[in-house]
Amino acid sequence: MKAEHAKQLEQLQHLLPEMAQLIASLIGLPRALKLIEAWGGTTFPISKNQRRQGQVRYEALAEVVGVDAADILTQHFGGEVLAIPRCAAALRAMRNQQIRDSFDTLTRHHPASHAVHQLARQYQITERQVWSVLKTATDWACNERQAVLF
Repeated sequence: MKAEHAKQLEQLQHLLPEMAQLIASLIGLPRALKLIEAWGGTTFPISKNQRRQGQVRYEALAEVVGVDAADILTQHFGGEVLAIPRCAAALRAMRNQQIRDSFDTLTRHHPASHAVHQLARQYQITERQVWSVLKTATDWACNERQAVLF
């Protein structure tokens, strides 16, 4: 993962629901996001990995987050049904920042209208939504700039 992308994730961590923050504190934010992207908005029974059905669930979990992270989650949540949050606000903020970054890159070589058209297709949103994202400053970017002032 790029250092810039990791920094962006850390800056958005405050937007995550409490359960997502707990999961991130246990297995790290990048692996927590993999879990959220795979199963966000669902429940997942975390087995104690003792019976065959539990081993099947463990293997499915390990496939998404890795064996080390699956071990940690099993140890912490074993026997519970984990409600995996969708984290829509954080994921939308991350997508919007990626749109802004891509727009900056694309407009070095293309007109803004071409960049917006390309980003709308890439992110499967309307051009109007892309323009709206571009006009909106990020909260964390404003806070970061404000911190420099004081």
